[in-house]
Amino acid sequence: MSYKILVLGATGNVGSSIVEFLAQKGEQVKAATRHPADYPPTDNVEPVAFDFDRPETYAPALAGVDRVFALTKTADIQADKTLIPLIDQAKAAGVTHIVLMTAIGVDQAPEDVPIRRLELHLINSGIDYTILRPNWFMQNFSPGFLLPMIQQGGTFYLAAADSKTSFIDTRDIAAVAATALTEAGHAGQEYALTGSEAYSYSEAAVILSEAANREINYVAIDDGAFREALASAGWRPEQVGFFADLFYIVRQGWVAPVSPAVGEILGREPISLQQYAFDYAETWK
Repeated sequence: MSYKILVLGATGNVGSSIVEFLAQKGEQVKAATRHPADYPPTDNVEPVAFDFDRPETYAPALAGVDRVFALTKTADIQADKTLIPLIDQAKAAGVTHIVLMTAIGVDQAPEDVPIRRLELHLINSGIDYTILRPNWFMQNFSPGFLLPMIQQGGTFYLAAADSKTSFIDTRDIAAVAATALTEAGHAGQEYALTGSEAYSYSEAAVILSEAANREINYVAIDDGAFREALASAGWRPEQVGFFADLFYIVRQGWVAPVSPAVGEILGREPISLQQYAFDYAETWK
C-alpha cells in the first residue's frame, strides 16, 4: 500500500514549501487547508480539508497517511488542547512518524506550559517523532506581520531593544522537515533551527534597505507601547500577552545563539539574511 504524508498549514510559509519539496521527491502528499477547493491539486498533491477548530476534520485528513508534519496555530496559547487530540488520532490511524514544529527554546519551558506539554505528549506517545524548534522567521519581514508597517511607512516598531536574533528562512525549515519525513536517522531527534549569523533588528533593516534600494528603519519601543499597539490592532488580551512575552525573550538575548543543525542536516549553509532580502526585495520597493 502506498501511504501519504499529511502536511498541516499547507498554504503557509513553511507548509507550502514542504509540500513543494516533498512533491519534488516524488512523495504522495495530502495538503491540509481550510479551503481545499481553492488549492490547486497536482499529480501527487491532494488538497484535503483541515481546520484546527474543527476536530471532525482530523480523521478524514489522516486517512491513508503514515507520516505527518504538524505545527501549532499562530499565537495559539492552548497548543496542547489543539494538537494532542490530533496526535492521539494519528496514532490510532497508524501514523508512524510525526515531525512537529514548535519554537526555539520550548525545551527549556516548564512542563505545564501548553506548547511544552504538547511536545512531551508526542515524545511519550510511542510514535516516532522529530521536533523542529526554529528561531524567528526571516519571512516575518515579508509576507509576515512586519510587512504592513514597512509598506506603509518604511519603519517597523518592536520591543526588541538592540538584542540580536539568529533569523531563519522558512525555506530552510521546510527543507529540514522534508528531509526528516523522508530520510532515515531523524526519529527521536530534536533540532534547534537557526540561521548562520545573528542580527539586531537595526542591522536587519540595513540589509533590507540595501536589497530594496529604499530606506527601511527599525524603531525600538518599550514593552508597554508594544502591548498597546497590538491591542489597538485588534489582538485579544491573551494574544497580546503571548506575543509581548516572546519579545521579552528576544530582549534577554536568548534567541541570538546559532545552531549548526541546518547545515548538518542539509549539507549546506543556511540561507543568509542577505540572500533572503535579495529574493524578496520587490516586496518592499
